[in-house]
Amino acid sequence: MTRSDRATEDFKAAARRVFARQGYASTKITDITDEAGRAAGGMYRYFDSKAALLKALADDLQDSRRGHIVHVAGDGHTMTTEADVRDHVQAYLRTYRDHLPEMVAISEAAASDPQFADIRAQIRATDVRIWRDHIAETRAHVGKPASDAAEVALMVVCLLELYCYNALHLGTAKADVDALAAFVYNGLTG
Repeated sequence: MTRSDRATEDFKAAARRVFARQGYASTKITDITDEAGRAAGGMYRYFDSKAALLKALADDLQDSRRGHIVHVAGDGHTMTTEADVRDHVQAYLRTYRDHLPEMVAISEAAASDPQFADIRAQIRATDVRIWRDHIAETRAHVGKPASDAAEVALMVVCLLELYCYNALHLGTAKADVDALAAFVYNGLTG
């Protein structure tokens, strides 16, 4: 790893810690550089703004999320059983937990920055597309119509987003993979 790569990773790691402590909106560049133990202007060699740093974290997040699905469910995976649904729910929870500072920061930034509103929409659209295809598969497997798979997928993804936010960020619920997977599976299969 080059010196430049180490510095980039140091700034990203510092930003994650600061975002986790005080949120994106309240974070200043100097908070990140202080946390990284680097000169205040040093970050600008690697990122031209706090938003650019969050964008880099968002890119890492999206790469990691793809890896979690393949790792948990495998390539060519299906979603025809409750165990399959559990694998997908577990991958979603794990990724959200692993990237909690970024997920919350992206949501905060999306409220005022169209770039992050687009990033959040892209993340959601990717999830909806994956779930839509699997919901159609699940419904066909149990002999139910799949004509509403896209709408149901949006409902499932929004449920997962809000559940993760409440359970992992606010701590208002226990992150119970089994209960959530059973809820989703029973909702899909009736």
